Amino acid sequence: MRAVIVGAGIAGLAVAKGLRLLGWETEIYEQASELKPLGAGLSLSANALSALRTLGLYEAVVAEAQPIHRLDLLDNKGQVLQSTDFQRFSQQYGHLSMAVLHRGDLHKALLSELTRSIIHTDMECVDARQVGENIALRFANGEIVESGLVLACDGIHSAVRRALFPQSREHFARYACWRAIAPGLPQVMDPTRLTESWGAGKRIGLAAIPGERVYWFACCGADRLGDPELAQADLAGVQAMFSGFHEPIPEVLDRTPADSLIWTDILDLDPMPSFTCGRAVLLGDAAHAVTPDLGQGAGLAMEDAAVLAALFGRLSIDQAIREYDMRRLNRAHKIAADSPPLCQSCAMGEPACRPAPQLAG
Repeated sequence: MRAVIVGAGIAGLAVAKGLRLLGWETEIYEQASELKPLGAGLSLSANALSALRTLGLYEAVVAEAQPIHRLDLLDNKGQVLQSTDFQRFSQQYGHLSMAVLHRGDLHKALLSELTRSIIHTDMECVDARQVGENIALRFANGEIVESGLVLACDGIHSAVRRALFPQSREHFARYACWRAIAPGLPQVMDPTRLTESWGAGKRIGLAAIPGERVYWFACCGADRLGDPELAQADLAGVQAMFSGFHEPIPEVLDRTPADSLIWTDILDLDPMPSFTCGRAVLLGDAAHAVTPDLGQGAGLAMEDAAVLAALFGRLSIDQAIREYDMRRLNRAHKIAADSPPLCQSCAMGEPACRPAPQLAG
């Protein structure tokens, strides 16, 4: 069997590994000109780690990650407001229930399981349409690729979704976020403890990652997309915004290289009526982009990959696609409906209010 995958991000690489376990042939088309580490940190909740175990990727990813034993929600002075014991959940699940790593290290671990020759770079998909029983993909360089099965893993701005599901709508979540990696681990910082500190209309989280580094995020409310004041804020501006917050936040910000700051508006996707159109299947953010609550951007993408591969392993292609659509729609809608209000703007995406859900489907 053969599948064409659009996008070499988390969802695309994970589903390629799942199909490889079934002996399938895959071709991945990626818009970037080269595959290199990008982004800052990423948290993996229990469901993401369970999906990785199903895909045979758990050990490779965990080897690059910092296990997290406790999450503390703090006020801006450092007083604990709420605490979650992840060790208890790890014992319950039989594997880690929370880990943090550099997004580039996750990408590297996923790539290590695949043959690079199946990944075609400089291939930006710009359109998709049904041609008989096939899906025809058109790329920015003019090339057209047809396949009897297309897995769209091309993110929240998915060209495949926009072409086949023109009614889909992206939604501004009304907050913006800065992310960065700071070298060195402050003496007062427990590497197994993840913290998120809240002030008036803003919050900042710290997590250790391997290599004596700290991943941090800072976010605040925003009235409009691309707010120029926020978009142009430099490291000094972020430091001013969080002045008065407890240690080691000032120390971590001081250590951060000024040119490493990543700023983004936070978007999600309005609920979709279906994740499939014929033999085109949406996975990850292309299907159900969510705000980073509970780490579910990555978590749901890995679930999608594990579930779809498992279904292809025991059902016909068309039966598997129908079953995938039913299961993943229910799952994604449940995650969106169950997201607790207090966690709606947690840029780290941690379960401040309850344990992360287990793998469903």
